Formats: sequence, C-alpha cells, structure tokens
Amino acid sequence: MAARISRHLPLLNRRGWASLPSHATPRLVNTSARCGLVTSRNTRNLAPWTGRATPAKSVAVPLRYAHTDASSSGRPKAVIADATTFKGSNITEKHWTSQNLPVADPLIEPQAVLHFLEFITSGILPNGKKTALPLLNPDEFPLFLTPSSQWAPAPFNKDETLSSVQKAIKRITDAEEVTGLCLVGQNIQFIKNRLWGGLAPVPASRWHEKDLNNPDHFAIAQEYLTSVIAVFEYLNNPQIRSNMRDTFNKISGDFGEMQEALNAQRKAAGGVSPDLNLTALWEEYIRSVYEVMTTTAHSWILARVTELRARTLNSFSEITAKPNAEESPEMAIFSQRWSELLSVTSMADFNIWISMEGYNGFKTPTSIVAGLHNPDLQNQATNSGFSELLLERLGQCIKRQNEAAGVSGEGAIDNDAARRERLSISTLVQDEIREKIRGPKPSPRPPVQPWIQQHLRAYEMLSSGLQPGQEPGFGFGLAIYRAAHRNVSDEQWNKLKQDLETQFSAWGEEVERADELKPLLKLHWFDCKELGFDAANSITEARSHFQQIRTSEEWSRKIAPSFFLAIDPMAVGSYTDENFHPTPTKDEVLLKGDFQGHVLAIDADFEAPAPTDASKEADPTKYTGQMRVLGNLVWSEIYPMLMLQSANLETLNMRARDHPMKVYTGPTVPSQVAPWKERIAMNGAMMDSFVDYLKEKNPDLAGKVEGMKGQGIL
Repeated sequence: MAARISRHLPLLNRRGWASLPSHATPRLVNTSARCGLVTSRNTRNLAPWTGRATPAKSVAVPLRYAHTDASSSGRPKAVIADATTFKGSNITEKHWTSQNLPVADPLIEPQAVLHFLEFITSGILPNGKKTALPLLNPDEFPLFLTPSSQWAPAPFNKDETLSSVQKAIKRITDAEEVTGLCLVGQNIQFIKNRLWGGLAPVPASRWHEKDLNNPDHFAIAQEYLTSVIAVFEYLNNPQIRSNMRDTFNKISGDFGEMQEALNAQRKAAGGVSPDLNLTALWEEYIRSVYEVMTTTAHSWILARVTELRARTLNSFSEITAKPNAEESPEMAIFSQRWSELLSVTSMADFNIWISMEGYNGFKTPTSIVAGLHNPDLQNQATNSGFSELLLERLGQCIKRQNEAAGVSGEGAIDNDAARRERLSISTLVQDEIREKIRGPKPSPRPPVQPWIQQHLRAYEMLSSGLQPGQEPGFGFGLAIYRAAHRNVSDEQWNKLKQDLETQFSAWGEEVERADELKPLLKLHWFDCKELGFDAANSITEARSHFQQIRTSEEWSRKIAPSFFLAIDPMAVGSYTDENFHPTPTKDEVLLKGDFQGHVLAIDADFEAPAPTDASKEADPTKYTGQMRVLGNLVWSEIYPMLMLQSANLETLNMRARDHPMKVYTGPTVPSQVAPWKERIAMNGAMMDSFVDYLKEKNPDLAGKVEGMKGQGIL
C-alpha cells in the first residue's frame, strides 16, 4: 500500500536540502561523560577494574539556524536548525566531528505519513500490537490523497489545494516550516533513519562477520556502539526535541481537521461506522515508532556489550596469569576497555529516551515506560549511587569468598575464579540500577521488524485463497541480470550463482521471524546475452528491459519496481578472484566482512544529467544511478530500506563512497573508514600520475581509466 501511495507523491530529494548554506553555530548542548577508575584497599591483587559514566545532560543553550537566501521583505525564506558544530560527549565526539557530509534531516521521517495510512487501514502498529481504536474504511483511503474541497461536506470543504497527506509531508520536509528539518551529518542521520525503520544499527550476523568481538577491533566496535548514543544525543537536544514535538502537533492539527471532515462525510452518507479519532491514532502510531526505536537501540547495545565484555574478561584471565600483571601495559588496556564498556552501558541506560511530553494526545504514564517516560530521570542520573552500591557489593563478595575458602581477614582471595567474580560485580550493579532507571523489564527483545511484519501479513492475506499446491501469482522478489560472460564458463557461472544465493541468505541472526520470510524472498534471473543486449552497454539495456517488464502482468506483482541487480565483471571477480580481498599492512585494520562478494544495485528510474564542460572529468563522489553492495546486505538492508521508502540508492551511496572499491557495507564509523581513505589517497596519487602519462599517449584510454577509477574498479 505504501508503494501505491508513493506514486502520488514526489520523493524527498535530500541532496537538494543538503545544499542549504550553513553558518557557524555554537554547540547545541553541553554534555560530558566522566569515566573514573574505582580502586579499594581490598582489591590490591585486582587491577583497576571499573568505571562509571556520568550520563550526558542537555543544557538549554540558544540554538542558531542555517539560513537560505533572504526574501524580498528582507526576512530569511527559511531557517532550519544546524547540528553540525555540536561536539558531543567525550565518548561520542568522534561521530560529531566526522560530519563531513551534512544533510537536511526530516526529524519525523516523511515515510511515517505513508505508513500511518497503512496503520489506520490494518490496525497493526509498528511494535506488532493492534489498536483498539476505530479504523479507516477501504473506500475512504483515496480521500487522504485528495484535497477536502473535492469531497468533504460543508463547512469542511475548504478551498484546499493540498491533500492531507501532502500537507503532512510538507510539514516535515518544507524548509519554510522551520521545525521539520535539521542540518546534521549523514553519518548520524543514517543510524537514526535505520532505527526509525526498526532496523538494528548493525545486524548480529554482520557484527560477527566483521569480527567485531575480536579484541584487535575493539576501537571500531566501541565506535559502533557510541554511534547509537550520538543519535539520541541529537534527538534529545532541547531544541530538536521541541521541533519534533511542534512538527508532530502541526500534523496532528491537520489530521484533526481531516477527522472532522471524514466523520461529517460518514454521517452525510448515512453510515453506521463509529467516529474516527485520527489525532489519537496519530499519537498511538508515533508512540509505537518511538518505542521500536528506543527498544531496538537499547537492547542492541546491551547484547553487543555483553559479547564484548565476555571477550574482554577472557583477556583479563590471561593477563593476571603473568607476573607483575597489575603494572603491565596489557592491564592498562584492559582497564580502559572495561571502563569504556561500563560507560557505554550507562550512557545507553540514561540517554536512549524519546520524551513525548507536550505531544497532542499523549497521556503521561503513572509509571516508568522504558525509552519513553521516566519523570525522575535527571535526578536518577545524578543520584544513581553506582559507586556506593559497587563498593558495598564488592565487600559482600570478598566476605563471601573468604568464608567459603575458610580465610579470615579483609584481603581478597587471589585466584582466577575469584578475581573474575569480583570484576563482574560492576555489571551486576549496573543491571540492578537499570531497573530503577528503565523499569523492571527495561530491554525486551526488539519487536519483529516492521518490514518483516508487513511482508508476512501480505503473504498471509494474498495466499489465503490458494488451493493446496497452487502457485501464487505474486511474490517478494528482485530482478537480477547476468551482465558478464567473457572468461566465465557455464560451470563457473553455476557455481557463482550458488555461492551468491548462499551469501544472499546469510542474514537473520537475532531477527525475529526472519526464517519465515527468507523462503519467500526470490531472485529472478535474466541473461543479458540471451536477451540480445550489447555487451558494451548491457547495464543501460538492462534498465530499459526492466522498465518494460516491471509493469507487465507477469512481473508487476513479483519484483520490486524501484531497483534491480546485475552481475557485471567486477562483481564476478569479487566472488572468484582471491586478489579482491586486500591484505592489510602491519599498521592497518581492515575488517574482513567489508571485503566480500558484491553485486550491482541499479536505480531503475535514474536519468543521467546532460554532461557539461565542468562535469566531463570523472568525479568519484558523483552518483551514477548504481551502487555496489555486499550480497548479504541485499535482503536485510537494501530491500527493506527501499521498500519502506526510508532511503534510496542515492542516499545509500553516500555510505559507499569512502570504500576503496565503492561498495556499500552498511553503517560505517571513523576508525573503520580511516584506513580506507588512506588507501584511496595512495591509489589515487599513483593513478593520477598514470592518467597524466596516458593523456599524452592515448587520451581515449585515459578517459576510460578515469571512469573506472571513479567507479572503484581501479
């Protein structure tokens, strides 16, 4: 249904918004996180082992705005908030200082309006629960896409030119509205966007594939965790929080007018349907979105920290088995890492909230609701009593250990099991305090991802009338074209297809109901050679072919309409050529999960702009209507984000452009990208010299080499 609605609405062009000029602004908020080591005379044989993070606290600092050109009246045409100069807390600052690609972020994602219409038709909330409120009748759905002047009875048939959906989208995306947008780094906006759609920041399968639990990759893993904290620092800035509330309330007001018109129309038609309460439905829907965001983020951080902590604790046993362990560099590294994990956990407990106070229709709960409401959060942040409780529990542990061993005195028993037990007390204390902060069940497993819910509901509904053994005339699929034949035998091709489909299916770990959906996701293969395409122009001809078949009776209900896949020679090499996987240098950290088999994802409706003199030279940052993506991210990330309309290939390509081969690998963090950029710079310097040489000898070849360089092939 979202696809049906989207045909009536233009997609938001975020690159256009990103061109808004910005001015220097002060920090949005003052935040700090203090990480201190706690020691005790009773822990003489245990190295400094714990720390407490002081959660980031927002300070109501006046917020400046980014301006567009002034209007004829002398007033600015638009003013939107600018978060690009915020420095963050000490554990998130790296993400804020890496905002080298600012975009205008819709604080309430525009696709929320489309999915809201789905909700008031189906009644199923993003968290999987069903509303008890009256719903829309099927014949009323088109009225949301039509100005009320064309259908509403008097006095509700105002001289409107916009439908209710268009007005809501305008509230979110129009810079003239002021509150709907904020200029922020695409790195932060991208994680926020994923959470809005119910996707984990990094799926568990990808986390393990990247080997992020490996101590050698601790810095990168830590940055992935803090990237989520940065998102909620952003959303909890007082000005941003106020703007989100104001945008919500404006849309609520518009839906209130729509509600009155619809109820009047129902009465005029003599219907028996109960009155609609669109404002209550809108509040319930957004509250469910916020619940999914905070639950997904918080439970994901706790799950990843638990794994990292276990690996870190293993290293502790190895260190303490050596002489003079307390003063060793290894113990200093361990202490720092253990403290950082405690700090991230504390920040997650105190920061991953989205308050709805002041939202129209929101009823303040009488008890704590994890992620949404805790009336005493600031006081608890100040008075959590972590250190006091920690020392109390530590003393009890030492006493219990001594009694069990028949040892008198206050000294701590010095063996591995005893040391590990004392060390783990810090996490047990955090667990105990968490119940006071987030309630008795603070981090349940995240709900079934909304896109999976939607697909399974659609399959159940559409297949309900099928006879046993009858093939459905619909499906959830992608078209994929073989655009590489040279030097690839049929035997090699069949092996590659098998490897590719296996890799495509390598997702779903810790994703509820993924195993039910995976068999329904299909690849539909087309062969460019058999279709008679020109080998030198196969991608262009594949796009034309796809545009024809996607609306045909045979394929319109079986394949995603906005993009398709292709296997070109570079993609073949990524699966068959061992040289595709780079060998890191001694001082370089390259995650093996970022260099795997990939395919080409192609924007079905992309039209290349006419070349100009200024654009003749290859630009590696320029979007060309296609993007390379790891095969195992197609179903788990690319497909849901494009089908939910939470992203398009152009915005996703921003995350691929720093990769040495211009491949989308999912979210990235500064320490992961740094060695990529160094490789690109080094290769670029060598390639530039080679191109300069070719320009004298063979200008045509020089142009081809520049193009291949821009695509990441060279």
